This record gives sequence, structure tokens and C-alpha cells, in this order.
Amino acid sequence: MDKRPHVCRNCGSICPIMVTLDGERVVKVEGDFDAPLYRGYTCPKGRAIPTEHHNPRRLLHSLKRLPDGSRIPISSEQLVEEIAERLERIIDAHGPQSVAAYLGNGVASQPAAGGMMISMLAAIGSRMMFSSGTIDQPGLVIANALHGHWQGGRVHPDQWDTYLMVGGNPVVSKQHLPQNPAWSLKMLEEGGTQMIVIDPRYTETARRAAVHLQAIPGEDPTVLAGLIHLIFEMRGVNEDFLNENTQGAATLREAVSGFTPDYVCARAGLEQEQLIAAARILIAADRGDSALGVGASMATRGTLSSYLALCIQSLRGFWAREGEQISRPKVLTPRRDWRAQPGAPFPAWGFGLQTSVRGLQQTLAGMPCAALPGLMTTDAPDRIRAFFNHGGAYYSWPDTENTVKALSELDLHVMHDVEIAGTSQYADYIIATYDQLETPAISGLNENVGDIHPGYDWHEPYAFYRPALLDPPEGSDLMEGWQLYFRVAQKLGLDLSFIQYGGDGGQATIPFDMAREPNSDEMIEMMCQGSAVPLDQIKQHPHGAIFEEARDWVKPREANCAARLQLADPVMLEQLAEVRGEDSRARTKVGDDYPFQLVCRRIQETTNSGIKPEGILKSGYNPLWMNPLDMDRLELNDGDEVELSSRYGAIPAFVEHEETLREGVVAMTHGFGAKPSSDYDPRRDGSNINLLLSWDDDPDPYHGMPRMSAVAVAIKVKAAVS
Repeated sequence: MDKRPHVCRNCGSICPIMVTLDGERVVKVEGDFDAPLYRGYTCPKGRAIPTEHHNPRRLLHSLKRLPDGSRIPISSEQLVEEIAERLERIIDAHGPQSVAAYLGNGVASQPAAGGMMISMLAAIGSRMMFSSGTIDQPGLVIANALHGHWQGGRVHPDQWDTYLMVGGNPVVSKQHLPQNPAWSLKMLEEGGTQMIVIDPRYTETARRAAVHLQAIPGEDPTVLAGLIHLIFEMRGVNEDFLNENTQGAATLREAVSGFTPDYVCARAGLEQEQLIAAARILIAADRGDSALGVGASMATRGTLSSYLALCIQSLRGFWAREGEQISRPKVLTPRRDWRAQPGAPFPAWGFGLQTSVRGLQQTLAGMPCAALPGLMTTDAPDRIRAFFNHGGAYYSWPDTENTVKALSELDLHVMHDVEIAGTSQYADYIIATYDQLETPAISGLNENVGDIHPGYDWHEPYAFYRPALLDPPEGSDLMEGWQLYFRVAQKLGLDLSFIQYGGDGGQATIPFDMAREPNSDEMIEMMCQGSAVPLDQIKQHPHGAIFEEARDWVKPREANCAARLQLADPVMLEQLAEVRGEDSRARTKVGDDYPFQLVCRRIQETTNSGIKPEGILKSGYNPLWMNPLDMDRLELNDGDEVELSSRYGAIPAFVEHEETLREGVVAMTHGFGAKPSSDYDPRRDGSNINLLLSWDDDPDPYHGMPRMSAVAVAIKVKAAVS
């Protein structure tokens, strides 16, 4: 037996692990106690890596789909030839904008794939780059632009007096406290941090909260506006910070004047004492932070919720001050110039492509995923005909039937996958891909993600490099994600440049030598050029390390800084006025026909759209969690089958009780449903929530993300079979 260090890439936590090998067989995965920060932590997703790696359905050769729908193996060389030839014909006939690419969670174990995909699109001349970022939490990015950013970054957790968590559960999601989240929450609580959680579920995170606001789903903007109202009314504004660094406070105060405790609590289903207690914690705190999870985004108006949370931070001055330690220092990306000063707001939309699908446009969060199915079927000039896919559209996009129709009408669909899965079954070519133990790993990728999403990255100057742990299986013919794009570009005679993001310069381009394909380590070296600590130094630490030379502190404000954070963005305040003026129950669409609200939730055993080999899940399906009182009213018991329906569709479901779930609210996990090449058994395969969703259900007017949580549903008891 041999035990070697590596990292788990089944989610954004990237936990250090020790992998026990018996020859080439992966026997066991456990936490790495010699790695800093994580204290030996890993979760069931990490411990399931042996099952994933030895998945009997794994593809060891790429596949080509024939006109009759059957598939045959195809060599990497022939595959590249055919894709390049078909792609060239499509571009010649329809132009470069007919070629699109999509990045989803599947790219996590392929560190260079995203950059190379973007590079090839740029060389072709296409701007049709899409990602899951516009159906996950696009509001975080957009709100940061509308509000402006603080150049010193967020407050380091060691200094938090309070922490506001909205619609998130780090213990399971690993967002915002990704390194051993349960232990981190315990340490925060024991250190005196008073946490406020807004969530319709009494989650593992809410159990450690000083105040849990168990609001009606979708009412996050209402509750946040109510907290802002109380901060003003209770004289909790940090006047010194406000006067020096912000604008629009008086306008914001007027905008939230109608969000009184009476109104907010009646609408959101809260007790006034709890709302006021939360406001008092925020006002009493000298330092703090806020965090929004996927729940606050998927329940609609995620941009507004994100914006209001940023306004709370600025009203209280919850930003890193001069001389304080940086909360997300850079190690494998370029060093930053952290300053105790605002960065001015900048455009979040209106600068890029506008599509023919409902007028949806490019925003700071990227091209709108909501436009993709329509662009694949439209007769307009911007129709997408070739699609390079590194994400599970079938299990993650709303309206599955529409997704299948769109994918089926492409002239060329290329998908990276480790097995024939829900999305890849509709691909013309399935690229048999290396798994996470067969590719090198670096921490720099997560540093880049942390620039976009404050829920990732490390609060200490931690970094790692791990070489590939295993060679591909003997006799296999696999490609890393980036290799396809490099080889196709070679065939088309394109010159590629690697686009490196990060640092105060924004991005840099590094030309490739197109006559010679680099290896994976050379790709990683390109990604780490100009890093705060040289990659060679990182490689000397097999378990990763804290690099003190990369620790950084906030510098003083520049004398000529005139920028101000915006507390009264007109679009955001217009949306807030709509919230205050609407009939809240009518907007949720809850009524006699659809009396429940379905909210999203994660589970520990798997990521939502990840591969689920047999045995990873005890039940095989994703339960429909209900409050026991609701179950009693419907005379339901654990394990009973029901029909769960919305205005857009119906799915089978199996109920389980959750005592701390708010009455009238049910919860279920995305990412399940029918599997290819087998008869669908919902008790084995789970239920596809996307069949209940529609792209047209209350979409955001800019990035187009629809309602994907807080969905009005009905539950019909299935008659027993005699």
C-alpha cells in the first residue's frame, strides 16, 4: 500500500487529501492532517473518490455519434481532424459568432481548460463564451459593479464581530468558509462572532447563529431592506466612513423608509423582536462581513439582495482598514496593490453583445445562459450552430425538454465527459477526459475564482501544487480539456495566446508556440507567470504551505482618490420600489392550486451536476423534504411517493421529514433525473427539478436568470397500488 497527497476537486473547497493506493487501484481517501488550515477535513464527496475513479461506466476512448444515433469509438487524432473540418465549414458558412462554448462545474479538475477554451474562441473571433455563472450567482458580480468595490478587500475573519449569511449553508455548500466549515463556524462562535442567518431552513449553519431569521422564501430583499431601515432609524450608520467613502445615503434612506419592522415581518413571516435583534448586532459590531448563498440568488432578485448586503457593509464600514491584514492574499497569482479606499462603480451591462433572444445581453457576469437554448433554435443571424461544452446542461438548466430540443438541433456539439451522462448523450463527439487524480492541481485557479466570488479563495497566504497522482488507465486514449482546443487550433492554422487573469493589470496574453504542444506542467507555469511566490517554491511543499512572504496588509488611501461607493444605484432602487409596491403573495404565485414553495438545497454526498456512480448515495434519489406538520395534513409518511407539480411540469418525488423546515416550504436538490441507456426509475435515479422550471418565470431583466428556487408547487398524494 502507498499513501500519497493530492487534493479533492469535487467542489470549490479543494480539500487536501491522502490517497491510499494498491498499485493503480485507489483504495481509500482521507483528509491530509499535514496540510495547513483544513485540520484533516474532507467530506463524503472527497471520500467517494475511489468509487468515482473506478466507475465501471467510465469512458476510456472518445465516442462519435453516427446518423442513426449509435456511437463508435474514435481516436484522438481522428476526432481532432473531424471536429476541425466540421468547425471550419460552419465558420465559413455562418461566421465566427455561430461558435459558442460553455463552462460549468465539470472544468474544476481541468485547470487549464477554461483558459484554452476562451483563447480558441478569441482566435476564431467569437464572443459567444457562456458559463454557469449566469444561472448560479450572477448578482454578486453585477452588484459589486453597481456599488463599487473596496480596494482593501473584505475584513479578515479573525476580526469579525458579526457575520451576515443570507441563503447559504457553508457546512454543506462549502461557500464562504470553505476550509473545514463546521470547525470554522465553531471557532467563530467561540471567538465571540455573532452570526445572523436569513434562511427558510434551520440549517447546520443557522444552528450556530445568534439570530436566525427564518423568512418566507424569496423575501431576502425585503429583510435586508428592513435591516437597512433599522440601521438608519437606530443611528447605526458609521458616519465617518460614510462621509469619506460613499454617496447616495440620503436617497437610500428614503428608499427603505417603507420597510418598517411591521411591514417586513408581516410580509416575510418574522417576529419583530428577531429582526430588531439582528439590527442591533450589526450596529454594535465594529468589524464584520456578509455572504450570500445560492438560495438568495435562485429565489429571484439576487442582484438586488447582493447590492443591499453591500450597502449594509458600507453603512457600517465593514471593509478592511489601513494596516489590517488582507483577507484573501495572493500567492500563485500576481500581487495586488491593496488600498483603504473605494473603487468607483462601473458599468455592469450595456457594453457587449445583445442577443436575439428576449433582448438578453452580455453583462459583467458574462453572456447570458438564459439565451443559449433560444440561440440554438432561432432563425436569427446569431444562431449558435457549433457548441463546445464543459458542463452538465441537462441537469442544471431550467426546462429540460427545451434543453434537449436545443442540443439536438446543433450542427456540432462537442462535450467533455468521463461517462455518457445526461448532457453528453446528445453530443456528436464525447471527449473521453482525464479524471481529477490524473491531472495536476494548483491553488492559483481558486485565487482567480475568489476575485469574482467572495465565497472562495483562502484567508491566509496558502498555496499548493500537486502533480498528477496516476497515469491514465492502460490502453486508454484520453485528452485533457485544454488539449482539444490547442489541437483544433493547430489544424485550423490559428495562433493562440493564453489569457492570464489577475493582478492590478487586469489580464495579460502569453502567445503559444503553435508548432509544439505544451505539456500540462508547462500550461500551469503559464498560468502562474508573475505570481507573488514562484511556482518552483510552491512545488517544494507536497502538502501545501502558508507562505509568509505573500502575507499582505492594506496600504493607506491615495491622496488623489476621489472615488465613492454608490448606495443609491437607480436601477437597484427602482427594483426595491417594485418590491415595496407589489402584492408579495401574488408575485410568489402561491395559492390554492400551488400552496407550497419549493426551495433548493445541497447535499453532502455529491455536487448538483456531478457524476453519481452507484453506491455514492444511500437512497439513490433526492428526497422531497417537508415539515412533519405538512406531512401530517397530507397523511404522508417518510418514503411515500407523491407527484410534485408546478405551472410548468410535474415530477415524481419521495418525501422525507425535516422538522426545522418552515411550514409551507419544501426542499429538494438539483442535479438528478433520468440517466442515459436505462429505464428511468425515480426511486433509483431521483427527480429532475428542472422539469418544474421555466426560463420565462420571473427572469432578471439583464442576465436573464429565472426563478430556480421559491417555486410555487403542489403535492399530490399518489394512490396506493392494490
